[in-house]
Amino acid sequence: MEGVKYMEGDKYLNLIENPQFRDELSHFKDYLTVLNRAYNTCTWYLHDSVLFLNYLEKEYGLTDLEKVGREHLRDFLAHEIARGISRTSLVRRVSGIKSFFRFLMRQGKVKGGSIINVRTPKKERRLPKVTSQVQMLALLTASLPESKLGKRNRAIIAFLYGTGARVSELIGLNRGDVDFKTGLVKLKGKGNKIRIVPAGDYALERMEEWIMVRDQLSEAVFTSLSGRRLSARHIRNIINAALRQACMNAHLSPHMLRHSFATHLLENGVDVRIVQELLGHVSLSTTQVYTHVSRERLKALYQKYHPHA
Repeated sequence: MEGVKYMEGDKYLNLIENPQFRDELSHFKDYLTVLNRAYNTCTWYLHDSVLFLNYLEKEYGLTDLEKVGREHLRDFLAHEIARGISRTSLVRRVSGIKSFFRFLMRQGKVKGGSIINVRTPKKERRLPKVTSQVQMLALLTASLPESKLGKRNRAIIAFLYGTGARVSELIGLNRGDVDFKTGLVKLKGKGNKIRIVPAGDYALERMEEWIMVRDQLSEAVFTSLSGRRLSARHIRNIINAALRQACMNAHLSPHMLRHSFATHLLENGVDVRIVQELLGHVSLSTTQVYTHVSRERLKALYQKYHPHA
């Protein structure tokens, strides 16, 4: 079991010996594709279902999905906990496996729903890490190189912080998605859901500076000098390089820019439902975590500066 990892394409099916299990996993994969689930969701749901079925084969010698019950899932989760996986991964395991068995029930492949009724562990509530408004201003106004790459990198940082976009949304951004007259940007989020957000004058000006100096006419907005779309790793490296050039001894991931975008809006009085729309969150509870961040920051400032604290 240890060391089993998701592999691209259909190779992961080779981890499963039972042909029925392999067939149902393949159908499940097609089902997730039809539902237009996000790539990462499909990947991890399949990965976790493979882990579970692999465990059933090796530990129980099961060959019939109809005989799989909640006790098997509980044993599997206990095994995973013993391996030291995080609570976040454990929650995702349960979600993926239950999704797989719901699919089997809809297809009439299994009758019992005991696995579906297994209670999902509660997620650890971690407050998102953010940087301060002062640090963000320092980074945005830092003297970066005036080369083509310098202009591109400045535009990337300004865009991420100015729109709250995910890295995947920045990478997939096309020229036609940006309206420089209205200042609105079309972002394609999880599950290919589209939302329209304002970018702000500063981010738009930096993007125009980059577009004017690049040599190639790629459809993508943010590219390498050869015109290829950037990867998530490229974006992380760009931000790290900008921090070094600005002489800032701080950690700042691309997603922290999104967290900071949301937190700074709330700190300046923007309604949480507006922030929800800007971030593209389906559930308001997902956005409300940033209100906790704001309160924690206020408490920390109070403890630091109030004489009676």
